[in-house]
Amino acid sequence: MLPNHLEPRSLAALTEGEAVEQCRIEGCALAEAAAERVRFDGVRLASGTLAASKLTHLRWLDVACERSDLSMVVWQSPKLTRVEFRGCRMTGAKLLEGELESVRFIDCHLDYATFSGARFKQASFESCRLEEADFRGADLTDVTFLNCELRGAEFGRAKLQGADVSTSRLNEVKVGASDVRGLIVNREQAAALAKLFGLVVRDS
Repeated sequence: MLPNHLEPRSLAALTEGEAVEQCRIEGCALAEAAAERVRFDGVRLASGTLAASKLTHLRWLDVACERSDLSMVVWQSPKLTRVEFRGCRMTGAKLLEGELESVRFIDCHLDYATFSGARFKQASFESCRLEEADFRGADLTDVTFLNCELRGAEFGRAKLQGADVSTSRLNEVKVGASDVRGLIVNREQAAALAKLFGLVVRDS
C-alpha cells in the first residue's frame, strides 16, 4: 500500500501522540525510546534501530520495516495493520496483547520473542527464527509458519485452528494436547506430537 516515492525524513525521538506519515526513514536511532500512542502511517523504515524501545498503544498502518534492529523492544497493546517486517533483528522482542492484521515477518530473527495474548489475522512468518518464542494465549488462527525454526517455542493455551506449521521445525515445542486441535502438521510432526502426548503409534 506504500507509494513508490516517499519523502525522506529524519527521526531522532518520539513524543506522546506523535504522527509520522507518508515518509521514508533511513537509519533512525531510536534505541530505548519511550512514548505512548505514536502512530506511523504510510512509512518505510530501513536500517535503523528501535532496540529496547518501550512503546504503549503503538499504531502502524501500511508500514514496511526493513533490516532494522527491534531487539528487546517492549510494545504493549500495539496495533499493526498491513505491516511487513523484512530482515529485521527482533530477538527478545515483546509485542504483548497486540492486534496484528495482514502482517508478514520475512527472514527475521525472533528468538525468545514474546507474543503472549496477541491476536493475529491474515498473518505469516516466513523463513524466520523463532526458537523459544512465546505464543502463550495468542490467537494464531490461520497463521502460516513457512520454513521457520520453532525449536522450544511455547504454544500453551494458544488458538491454533488452521495454523500451518507443516513446513517448519517443531523440535521440543511446548504445547498441550487440547491446544493442537485444528493445527496443520506433516506426518513426521504428527508422530512427534503423539509421542509428546504419551501416545504409542503402532503400524497395523
